[in-house]
Amino acid sequence: MQIVLEDVTKRFGATVAVDGLSVTLEAGKLTAVLGPSGCGKTTILNIISGIVPLTSGRVFFNDVDVSRKPPEKRSIGLVFQNYALYPHMTVLQNICFPMEMQKVPKRERLARVEELGELVQIQSLMKRKPSELSGGQQQRVAIARALAKRPEVLLLDEPLSNLDAKLRLGMREEIRRIQRESKITTVFVTHDQEEASSIADDVILLKEGVLQQKAAPRMLYNEPENLFVADFLGTPPINKLAGKISNGQILLDGSEIAFPLETEREMREGQEIVLAVRAESVFAGGEPLFEGTVLERYALGKDELVLFSVGREQQMRGFVSAGCPLQEGEKFPVALRKTGVFLFDAHSGERYA
Repeated sequence: MQIVLEDVTKRFGATVAVDGLSVTLEAGKLTAVLGPSGCGKTTILNIISGIVPLTSGRVFFNDVDVSRKPPEKRSIGLVFQNYALYPHMTVLQNICFPMEMQKVPKRERLARVEELGELVQIQSLMKRKPSELSGGQQQRVAIARALAKRPEVLLLDEPLSNLDAKLRLGMREEIRRIQRESKITTVFVTHDQEEASSIADDVILLKEGVLQQKAAPRMLYNEPENLFVADFLGTPPINKLAGKISNGQILLDGSEIAFPLETEREMREGQEIVLAVRAESVFAGGEPLFEGTVLERYALGKDELVLFSVGREQQMRGFVSAGCPLQEGEKFPVALRKTGVFLFDAHSGERYA
């Protein structure tokens, strides 16, 4: 099932939660809707489900306009943040309940439960009640219940936020496996960039209800369309060095550091810019652009992260190998790789290189 949002806007009073969103979610893929709190992620999910009515715009499932259809007419399965399982029912009863509402015959219901039990790996839990299950087990039951009616679209609203870090990692992989095996079009809402990047085919990144970029996770990271996208993705956050264009070169604020950066866009003299550099794109040696002074070193497994000064006012981070001899207070030549280095306008966030 392909989902198309066409110029979708949702207002709550004076607040614009979603602003003119036009995007296509491909059939059979897992699409993550990503962004900071309050950017409109859950509102979009609720618009797709029909729980929240549109202010303007249209929603299509394949070529069918479902903008005014209620949730029960949209062939969707929903998994909420708190799973919303019925506490007085067993796992078997929870999964059967949606099918009972559809008056599915008992034999067919039980066959479907057995099929779903295998898919989400909860065959041994059927007689338990939600209070007897772990968070991960409850989530599996919620997914099974959402799939029981054979929906064409599965909607997941922050489904991992209540789990501890180790369990989140395992459940990410399980959701990816379940989606691939069921081949159901899935929309996954999250504020966690790592979650989105690890399981999604495509990511829709939002800011204040406005689409910033839609792309595969690796493309989003490697080719951000604006400064917000570059800054939102990546751990540690991308380095942002302020500067301006001077004599056709980048001149970094608080320093005499100037160097060229190739761009097809014409930039005006004095234009304020942000040079954004991934930590992994920094290295010591090579053909140095400038000299840095080590301020701190942080151990991160096989690599170490170095915080160093750039000129008199700015700082940045870069990875070095654990065996690198750099010490605090030491000066070293800083070079930049060709990838992971971007140039943005300081005010609009528009990308120039």
